[in-house]
Amino acid sequence: MHPLIFHNDRIVEAAESKIAPTVAGLLYGWGVFTTLRIYNGKPFAFDLHWKRLLLHAEKARVSATLDIKQARRALDKLIAANSVEQGRARLTLLKGDAGPWRIEPGRESEFLIFTAAETPRVRADLALTLSPYRVLSTSLLAGVKQTALLENLFALDEARSRDFNEAVLLNERGEIVSTTAANIFWVQGDEVFTPSPSTGCVAGVTRHFVHEIAVRWKLHVVEGSFPVQRLLDAREVFLTSTAREVAIVSSFDAKEYSNRQARIAKLISREFQKVIRGATMSS
Repeated sequence: MHPLIFHNDRIVEAAESKIAPTVAGLLYGWGVFTTLRIYNGKPFAFDLHWKRLLLHAEKARVSATLDIKQARRALDKLIAANSVEQGRARLTLLKGDAGPWRIEPGRESEFLIFTAAETPRVRADLALTLSPYRVLSTSLLAGVKQTALLENLFALDEARSRDFNEAVLLNERGEIVSTTAANIFWVQGDEVFTPSPSTGCVAGVTRHFVHEIAVRWKLHVVEGSFPVQRLLDAREVFLTSTAREVAIVSSFDAKEYSNRQARIAKLISREFQKVIRGATMSS
């Protein structure tokens, strides 16, 4: 992480930034966030990330103190201050004055932006396993990108303890939801499948671009509720997220997928790189 951050209305040294220990965002993990990529010094898909952040903030009852233009200016200034060329930015809204532990009336919310350099990823097989933990699709905040992500972290740690890279999450009905930090797609025949938001998954921004690419290439994408057997029957599986972009899966527990068969995932990955290049050249 870079030394400078944006906090509420100014850029400050991260070590000098102060948040009251009684704010609800710290006491209860009450907050929402989004993480976006920075390519060639420019934020990618900022408008989509900001609109989703506001939507999730409304669902989580966290107020936003900046509008989209102010937030974009704040991010641009922080990118310049930290001299970020290739990296990531995390925008976080924390609930402020709420709950019984208030000392005195304070801010309604805290707004934070962090940036970090992009670390080179070593290409490796992406092995998935089934998580023993379940997602509750009827939860009030199902599908909201919350700061309280302990259950996802526990699921990821459990998978890694068994030498897997990621874990597939199911909901209480046994339907595929996502992995702990990415949306999931799979291919059967010439159709592309992915869980619908009704399963409890977060509707990712990269997921949005995959749908656009699929429409452009006349690929049939089916959103719905699917049992885990569908992954075992699939020809190819891939994940999408800000961090991974489009990542081809090599195995799911004992099931292995041939990289040579992943033609649709490779097509979508290539087209997504074109989207990135086009957006960063025109913005």
